[in-house]
Amino acid sequence: MPECIYLDHAATTFPEEAVLLAMADVMRSVPFNASAAYSAAGEARRIHRQCRRQLASMLSCDHTQLIFTSGGTEGNNQVVRSFAGQHVVLSAIEHASVLEAAKAAGCAITLVMPDDTGWISPKAVKRALRPETKLVCLMAACNETGVIQPVDEVYSITKAQHIHLHVDAVQAFGHIPVSCRSCDSLSISAHKLYGPRGAGALYIRGGTAVSPLLAGGGQENGLRAGTENTPAICGFHVAAQMADEDMQPRSEREHLLMDTLWGELSSHVSGIRLLGEGRKRLPGVAAFLLPGVTSEETIAALDLAGIMISGGAACAAHSGTPSHVYTAMGLSPRDAARVIRVSIGRHTTAAQLHTAASAIAGFIRQRATQSTSR
Repeated sequence: MPECIYLDHAATTFPEEAVLLAMADVMRSVPFNASAAYSAAGEARRIHRQCRRQLASMLSCDHTQLIFTSGGTEGNNQVVRSFAGQHVVLSAIEHASVLEAAKAAGCAITLVMPDDTGWISPKAVKRALRPETKLVCLMAACNETGVIQPVDEVYSITKAQHIHLHVDAVQAFGHIPVSCRSCDSLSISAHKLYGPRGAGALYIRGGTAVSPLLAGGGQENGLRAGTENTPAICGFHVAAQMADEDMQPRSEREHLLMDTLWGELSSHVSGIRLLGEGRKRLPGVAAFLLPGVTSEETIAALDLAGIMISGGAACAAHSGTPSHVYTAMGLSPRDAARVIRVSIGRHTTAAQLHTAASAIAGFIRQRATQSTSR
């Protein structure tokens, strides 16, 4: 059986060994409910405080403005549903947890379309605003193309008009610098940076009216009921600390690896296209429009070779419809169904990417030969 090559880190990352060991230790030695009054529960509270301070340091915010969640989907839903029935402006490339939450909350929605590189123009956001607009949502970086969005510029617009700006920073946090100084709320998740699934955090600027999504307790300043998952919070802290420490060299390395991958693919696959080319992108995420083959066919062929890639967001992998991000960028449904996403991580090697590039190019050549011989 060939070596398994995992190139879908944008979907999820594998927890680092240090994360697993720390979580196991907490599960054994700190089984207490952090809300309990006895002194032994103080260790659980200390773990929460430690994680909150680490995240706050990375986000340039006060640790008291962070609440723990189960991940980005919950954080996005909590903010968006707080504006139920209101007029909201959303970028058309937002994650489904933003778009579907707004629909479920009965919001009046105006979508802002990206340009053909997948970038949202601040001017387009400004044009979409109305006197009754209460919320704007713009992700920090697109999970399907890696294109970094102009959050700072958009915040200068929304702040001037006293409109809440929510940022989904799930894909960006831990990979590029992310700051809460340019938003009113922001969601992050541990499993995108080598932490556990089921752990996330939501930043809420002081004085901002965001309603609890879960009722039933006074945890997290009354904004998120339920006993906190102390082992996962501990794992989040370890993963965030590791990400903070190696962010710059990791980013430089991943940029170099992706440039090398694109060089190989563009040299051996005529007609291939890099989506978002020319824009600032996350170091480890790239989407490629392939000539003559669908993403479904390519994913299946590479899977047989032990290479794991995706056709976009993992949560929509079985929907049977082209990615809303790629169609919003102006791709036809036919072309949108030909996009693959390659996302690399801390332990990806140049040899693995060479193998993947050769496999992609080989499959496309094979299909072209089959089509010619018919």
